[in-house]
Amino acid sequence: MGLKRQHWMMIATAVLVVVLLALAPRTPSGQAEMNATSARVSEDPNSGSTPRADGPREGATSSDPKVSAILGELAAGKPPMETIVKLRDLAEDEPDNVEAQYHMGLFSWQTNQYDKAMERFRKTIALDPKGYPDAYAYLGQAYATLDSTEKAIEVLETYKTLVTDTSLINGADRYIIEIKNKTKH
Repeated sequence: MGLKRQHWMMIATAVLVVVLLALAPRTPSGQAEMNATSARVSEDPNSGSTPRADGPREGATSSDPKVSAILGELAAGKPPMETIVKLRDLAEDEPDNVEAQYHMGLFSWQTNQYDKAMERFRKTIALDPKGYPDAYAYLGQAYATLDSTEKAIEVLETYKTLVTDTSLINGADRYIIEIKNKTKH
């Protein structure tokens, strides 16, 4: 009992679809460069969904040479945990290094260690209240997740004053409305 021609055609079609999906671009043209250096609260134009803060992007850079060198190692394919430990050690050795604190917050966020991420973003904001608006976005989302509505709204309102992109401001406004609606129910 062998496979019929019809079965072979379906298998070949399925394989072709999988290969084409694997080769398809995942980021719209022109978006890759913009996404490489930002992790902001933004609107999803395709679904109208709640804005969300994403984790660090490939190709993330830093103005601090030490942090930049560590991020470069990560981008070059060095073992992630080994590289992140270097960044953590730098953040501990230089607690006022805002870049190290911010990037540790991003990596904590990416690995779902939200309590640690919140601590890092609070420290980032304390060190440079206006230089890292995304820290407010992450912190606001974390507060909202913890049902700390007032804190979430306060932090997101501050975020809105630090960014100039209207889509980011609109995304934060929509998220604030969603947070407020959750507390009404």
